[in-house]
Amino acid sequence: MYLIQCTIASTGVAQPIIPRAVVPGNSKSFSYFVCQNNASHSIRIGDSTVSTTKGILISPGTPGGSQTITPALQYSGDLTEFYIIGTANDIVDFMILD
Repeated sequence: MYLIQCTIASTGVAQPIIPRAVVPGNSKSFSYFVCQNNASHSIRIGDSTVSTTKGILISPGTPGGSQTITPALQYSGDLTEFYIIGTANDIVDFMILD
């Protein structure tokens, strides 16, 4: 299990949750993935086309909103496929089981 905190670098700019440069082979498979928004602003999560109006909206708060993803047995998810967009310096938590 991994617990990762991702700091949003720029407001309104989509960024990968795990930069490809730090992922061996540019790929990291997983079997269970939870994104928890504990920041004070909403975020969106999706693929590389996520924007301020496109993607899964995750509300802020304490506790904040969350999104859980469990790929089907015949498909192994790849963390490099996920991007977030939000407000600069907000921190988002991810729990990953591989």
